[in-house]
Amino acid sequence: MRNSAYSKALNAYAVANSAVPPLVAVVRLYERAMTHLHVARDAAAARRFEEHHAAIQRAVMVFAGLDSILIFDKYEDVAQTLRQFYRRLIAEAGAAASRKDPVAACESLIRQTSFMLKAWQAIAAERGGPSTAVGVPAKGPHASVVGRTMDHAHGGLSA
Repeated sequence: MRNSAYSKALNAYAVANSAVPPLVAVVRLYERAMTHLHVARDAAAARRFEEHHAAIQRAVMVFAGLDSILIFDKYEDVAQTLRQFYRRLIAEAGAAASRKDPVAACESLIRQTSFMLKAWQAIAAERGGPSTAVGVPAKGPHASVVGRTMDHAHGGLSA
């Protein structure tokens, strides 16, 4: 049985991003995760641990969503590398609150996510798309989010 919060997150993601190009959706997801991680870091610094936990959970939902829809039938090595990355982030995020310094744990997550965000922005720019998703309009109809948006591990990236 699927977690209802997880299902709701995926459904909200599907509705919000079903009409944007796949690269834009990937960049938006990384930007969203970064936002949650910054909130988590700031909440931990202010000793607002419930807020920290909630923000970490939202970031984990983004990483779990990215992981759950990787496609392995083409470019399996890329998909496997991304899966390992997402699962490592999920594990580190889950343990952030219990670390001696949760702020430093969040900073580590922010650095790792920032590195990948910049990589996806560069890919989007290289493919003629915007290097950031802010203000990007939808470009025509696209297939479902599961089948299309996370096509990043399938080699079908198109801006």
